[in-house]
Amino acid sequence: MNETTTERPPFRGFAPGDDNPVLETLLAHRSTRSYKDVSLPEAALEQILDAAQRAPTSSNLQSYSIVVVDDQGLRDQMCILGGNQKFVAECAVLLVFCSDITRHIHVCRERDYTYRGDQINTLFVTHGDAILACQNASIAAQSMGFGTCMMGNVRNDPPGVSDLLGLPRYVFASIGLAIGVANEDMGLKPRLPRRVMVSRNRYSDRHLKDGLAEYDETMRRTGLYDGRREPLNDVAPDAQDSIPDEAYGWCEHAARRLGGFNQLQRRNFGEFLESKGFSRR
Repeated sequence: MNETTTERPPFRGFAPGDDNPVLETLLAHRSTRSYKDVSLPEAALEQILDAAQRAPTSSNLQSYSIVVVDDQGLRDQMCILGGNQKFVAECAVLLVFCSDITRHIHVCRERDYTYRGDQINTLFVTHGDAILACQNASIAAQSMGFGTCMMGNVRNDPPGVSDLLGLPRYVFASIGLAIGVANEDMGLKPRLPRRVMVSRNRYSDRHLKDGLAEYDETMRRTGLYDGRREPLNDVAPDAQDSIPDEAYGWCEHAARRLGGFNQLQRRNFGEFLESKGFSRR
């Protein structure tokens, strides 16, 4: 239990080049979207939650809460609200990480202080805290041999998720994390070349075009998009899809996803956040 975690000494670390189980866990990350019908031991869940609560948090405000969804009926409903992602119903447990400023407001009101956190920075802080806690939980679960998959679709129907989980004003679901015993191994997805993602001292996009071309070819060779092309009519209803399979890569797939009409489903998210008491100003 997390009551004793403050007694832990600093982790001494591993030397570069040594066997490092922490790095092995991080570098072996893959998302699991199919699970066996096996429950998650309570002791494992407790350790995962301990790890989540040790995540970095802005100013130690701990501006998030976690809803443990272990009820099958609720997970079935979360599956529907999230666009029928089957892994949400199949997993052993779904953790929903919520941005939460109820405690902020409570401690201010209790002391008759004016709460002045009603600004967009608070929105970034709370959402960031929730995401960091989710990542810690995912790493902890994977270190125990469980599969995980993050669920951004908790934001597809924010009012529906809020009502289902009983989230009050000043709380909204930022991200979900499915955890369970993996029923598949889809392998590692290649990542963009580092020269595209990382620059030193000043931002640079000098390698954007050549790096994307290289990555496109890498992703085409994986066969990941075979039978999984994004429909072009979601981008332009009258467009003819003339791109052959051998030319369909990450750039085309990403552009279709980002240009599709499905992107419109979260256009009202900002209004929902304001209804929950979060400022966008």
